[in-house]
Amino acid sequence: MKDTSQIFLRRIKAYTIKKEKMERNSNRMSNLRLVFFLLAAFVTVLAFIYYGKIYGYISLSIALVLFIALVLFHDKLIKQADYYRRMSEINRQCLQRISGKWTGFPDNGQEYQNAEHRYSNDLDIFGPASLFQWINTTNTYHGREYLRKLLENPDRTQERIIKRQNAIRELASDLEMCQALQCEAMGSSDYMKNPEGLFIYAENHKQLFSSKWMVYIFYILPVITMTTIIFSAIYPSFSRYIPLVLVSLQIIINIWGAKKVNKILDTIYAYKTKVGVYQRFLQVLEKQSFADAYLLELKADLFNGDRAASQQLKELDSIVGAVSFKYNPIVFFIVNSLFFWDFHCVFALEKWKARSGLALRRWVNNIGIYESLVSLAMISQLNPKWCFPKFDQAQLFFTAEEMGHPLITDQQRVTNNLKIDNQIAVITGSNMSGKTTLLRTIGINLVLAYAGAPVCARNFDSSIMEIHTSMRISDDLNSGISTFYAELLRIKMIVDFSKNEQPMIFLIDEVFRGTNSRDRVIGARNVLLNLNKPWAIGLISTHDYDLCELEKDKSGRIINYHFIESYTKDEIKFDYQLKPGACKTSNAKYLMKMAGIKILD
Repeated sequence: MKDTSQIFLRRIKAYTIKKEKMERNSNRMSNLRLVFFLLAAFVTVLAFIYYGKIYGYISLSIALVLFIALVLFHDKLIKQADYYRRMSEINRQCLQRISGKWTGFPDNGQEYQNAEHRYSNDLDIFGPASLFQWINTTNTYHGREYLRKLLENPDRTQERIIKRQNAIRELASDLEMCQALQCEAMGSSDYMKNPEGLFIYAENHKQLFSSKWMVYIFYILPVITMTTIIFSAIYPSFSRYIPLVLVSLQIIINIWGAKKVNKILDTIYAYKTKVGVYQRFLQVLEKQSFADAYLLELKADLFNGDRAASQQLKELDSIVGAVSFKYNPIVFFIVNSLFFWDFHCVFALEKWKARSGLALRRWVNNIGIYESLVSLAMISQLNPKWCFPKFDQAQLFFTAEEMGHPLITDQQRVTNNLKIDNQIAVITGSNMSGKTTLLRTIGINLVLAYAGAPVCARNFDSSIMEIHTSMRISDDLNSGISTFYAELLRIKMIVDFSKNEQPMIFLIDEVFRGTNSRDRVIGARNVLLNLNKPWAIGLISTHDYDLCELEKDKSGRIINYHFIESYTKDEIKFDYQLKPGACKTSNAKYLMKMAGIKILD
């Protein structure tokens, strides 16, 4: 992993150097613009004074062209510096993920938390210090939603999982491209906002005017108006009232149509930033040559006819950019009064919708799929030694070698080997010995496996099963539900699902901890017996060693594993290594003593 860190450190250094170079060039260009402006103004004034109007206007025209060129070049330098800054930040975040300093990332998917979901809350899939917070590199609404779906409810058919695995493998091999996609998407503001309004507008082919003759008016009238203005300027005898009347008429027409026009333009302008981000993202994608069938399938969807999606979105971006004139009041009033600028923006949008509107939703959906796959590919880029799981539906099993929890850093992670072959494992051990972490390790790695991602293990083979958990149980005072009853409802949900005779794995931590020991043992035994079915495997952790006797059950499906600790003076040491058989020790007295509580009994 040290070598992996060095890769990102080198990339941070390289992009930081490039950013600083662009910033220096940008500062020089800013000074050059000021000097050029002053010099051009001085030369233009001299041209007007000493050489007359013709040379003055020529000088002014040349100065304006050159100044605009400088502005555009300066803007390019600023954007390039910002690109390098974002790329540097992306690699810095990769280092934070490796070192365990990622829990401060702002997007943790907290709004996706759902205590009713069959596993996401127990396995820390969403929310603070969650799997989503660790792996999420998406920056668009659909990217986040697709990543959520892959972690919460993916298509679990073996064909679809392998399809995602192959795509993720190829993406993981191209770090530069993955980071370029992430970098372009970082420009999206308000990534939680659903762009459904944009899709609805793009797919609605209703036009502002049903009659083409009405549209022609907005082309013909400005030509007539400008002609009369020019004539009145050239020929003093030409009536000045005619252009005045025509301009006034155009202002009245603008006022008359303002409500409808503004509603359309405000709708599209609200997505100005997103449209630009989508266009740049697709532009990066379209340049890639993929070998994987799924990635090629997605890329083939980025064409409408023979024209690339990025090209068509660039046209939309240009139209939306033209709409922004509205936010420069003085210039806009003049341009709109003379040329019906707003109306022409609407007409341009209508033409764009007729050609490309129906494809927009598909393009943005594909962006979301790519973003979610890039997030999962990053896991492999950070952890190249992690493996991609293998699946076998011919049997019900789970096998892992050197499996660890992916959210624990390399320095702190302890790995274990585990084999559950059509069995149910009872896990015993003292407090803090690692029972709950083991259950979460299994669950979160299965979530990654079914999403198509690599898992934190050297080898990982499994059936494809529904995951059900019961770990993090809390009471609900408003509903009058105690912790015990809340857990009972959770266990009932798992038992009820087992009646469907579908392959499943259950992970139950400290079953019925909210009741007395006698009832707890009776309840736990009955839960295990209810779940002891040929299509169900699972693990259940407990402090009730009586449950270990179920290993003698006639079915032979229930087995025991345990964790153990060692004692050195007044210290308890855990090795967190899973061992076969039942635990024979407890550490409550030692923990009380360490906490400063006297043992009086």
